[in-house]
Amino acid sequence: MGETAVIKVLGGGEEVGRLSILVRRMGTPEGIIVDAGVNFDDEDRPIFAATYPPKYVKAIVLSHAHLDHTGTAPMYFISGAPKVYATRPTAEMSRLMLQDFLKLNGYYSPYEHREVKALLDAVECVHYGQRRLVDGYELEFYSAGHIPGSLFTVVNVDGVRVGVTGDINTIETKLMKPPNLDVVGKLDVLVTEATYGATLHPPRKRAEERLLAIIEEVLDHKGTVLIPAFSIARGQEIMMILAEHDFGVPVYVDGMIRQITEIFLENSNYINNPELLRKAYERFRIVRGWRDRNRAWKRPGIIISSAGMLKGGPSLYYLKRLGGIPNNAVILVSFQAPGSTGRRIVEEGLMPSSEEPVRARVEWLDFSSHADRKGLLEVARKTRPEKIVIVHSERDVAEAYAKYLLEKLRYEPEIIIAKNDEEYKF
Repeated sequence: MGETAVIKVLGGGEEVGRLSILVRRMGTPEGIIVDAGVNFDDEDRPIFAATYPPKYVKAIVLSHAHLDHTGTAPMYFISGAPKVYATRPTAEMSRLMLQDFLKLNGYYSPYEHREVKALLDAVECVHYGQRRLVDGYELEFYSAGHIPGSLFTVVNVDGVRVGVTGDINTIETKLMKPPNLDVVGKLDVLVTEATYGATLHPPRKRAEERLLAIIEEVLDHKGTVLIPAFSIARGQEIMMILAEHDFGVPVYVDGMIRQITEIFLENSNYINNPELLRKAYERFRIVRGWRDRNRAWKRPGIIISSAGMLKGGPSLYYLKRLGGIPNNAVILVSFQAPGSTGRRIVEEGLMPSSEEPVRARVEWLDFSSHADRKGLLEVARKTRPEKIVIVHSERDVAEAYAKYLLEKLRYEPEIIIAKNDEEYKF
């Protein structure tokens, strides 16, 4: 059979994030885009994915609401109007994330609120197991297990099934059920993220037990625990873990975590244990203004707050008030990017914008919502692709994962470590 499908990597090649994948039929410029994300440089300025001529984009699939998968998407509505497919929680969370992005980075953005509105107005909400036909392309949507509403998308190009994982996870957590990979079926091409393709995560139960033990130790010494967490998914998972225990102190929830929690509860079919999340939301103290915020840190308690990397938001406010006191603790449960405040306090032990040491206890626990190399191997084993395209991964990690795949799989697929702006024909 001759070449039928073409994949162009617009972002996510030899880098984590900024993912954007074009899938098109050989011989025609029209195609489907899965994700259109943005990354940030060391100065926190946005680096957008490359774009494809909007007149040739027949549809955009948003795999989930994180900005490294959505932040470039409104650009297609400056001069275009493609169809957009996403789950309802992804659409609702994207509204919050993109509006917040413009508030913080609007100076650098080629699009404005009008394009964000046009993108969101164009969304047709889909569910797991559904299919859509767009200009001869068949789109299939499955759970990716990453965060509530995340999609693993299959684009069928004249019988060639191209699967794009977006971000994927294969384990059960308090918040998420693992995806049913059996329903995806055999793929011809798997375009897979490999963020943690060279490493293994500790068992989730161990991370949960360690979190609870640290909290108990700090509270025994009359301290306050600050848990900076990503607003989407990580904050809710931590809420659910803590809701199963009574620590005898107030638990505060601050920042966008509250709004995202409300979206999850309104779309409870996308989460693993909605009753537990509802219990947390009703029992914990929601911070609704500066009066609540000033009260939260002045006595022993637990504060779950955005932002997860301490780059801003309420968590930075709390760090400045709690970080100088030895009895307190800062428990990081989110990825800490190089250059972030969270990474700095882990590596250098210094408070933000000063040379003052962090005197509070600092811990960094692994609650990743990405599959590790064993989970990624499971995706490949279940879908049995003839060709595997590795994206959303640093070059050395991608090389290690490619080697691991060839060692563990019982057949030898062609493996490509994708580069940005390259086209691959299948």
